[in-house]
Amino acid sequence: MRIKVISLESATDRRSSIERQFRRLDTKFDFFDAVTPETSAIHIHGYDEQEFITNCGRVATDAEIACYASHLALWRRCVEENESFLILEDDAHLDESFATGALITAFKVRELGLVRVSLPGLKTSTVIERLGPFEIHYCRRSPLLALGYAISPAVAQQFVARGRNVEEPVDKFMQRFWRHGQPVYAVTPPFVRLSGHAKESDIGERHRPAPGIRLWFRRAARKTQNSILRTRYNASYLGKLRTARRPQETVPATAR
Repeated sequence: MRIKVISLESATDRRSSIERQFRRLDTKFDFFDAVTPETSAIHIHGYDEQEFITNCGRVATDAEIACYASHLALWRRCVEENESFLILEDDAHLDESFATGALITAFKVRELGLVRVSLPGLKTSTVIERLGPFEIHYCRRSPLLALGYAISPAVAQQFVARGRNVEEPVDKFMQRFWRHGQPVYAVTPPFVRLSGHAKESDIGERHRPAPGIRLWFRRAARKTQNSILRTRYNASYLGKLRTARRPQETVPATAR
């Protein structure tokens, strides 16, 4: 599993922070130069403003679309290299347990497909496995945030096919497993957290005006639809999970 950190070339302070952390952990990683608003159009198929407004109650910012394009470009590279990626954003803080957590994540991501490593305080999840000091959770309702996650080539290919059009922020796209069909898992306790750099967001101001009556009904209908589809997916998946999986206490010796 290769570690990729999305970062703007101009973000020197963030890059220095990440480099110091990985040097302290004696762990290899690569920067991925983040897509900028000026070049995002070559990475995405299109931007559906009506869908974005229905999903978020507002239009997307240029930086938001560029952020989406950065993740999409890395998913394509994951497919091309046929190797699992641990994708981090450059406002990440790496805990001392990072090396062990990354080893366990590498061990599980080929099997599970998508494993988030930066989700604190999971309240709507189910423990499916215990691996040393960590637990693997199935997220019945995955929180937002694309700060850190591991993805397999198979799931990356699926996301590339289903996520070419920007209809919502990238973390919301990943969250909605009932739409893309990939269960979302998380390692807990998380070994990647937000650093102080997160206060300096690159996304820009996101203004949500008061919705008109038509948009209010459209958004209410979409939220109801999502709730029903999420509940159905969880019921089906958890039913299969109960018969197919058993909690285990194992620690991998090696992982790719």
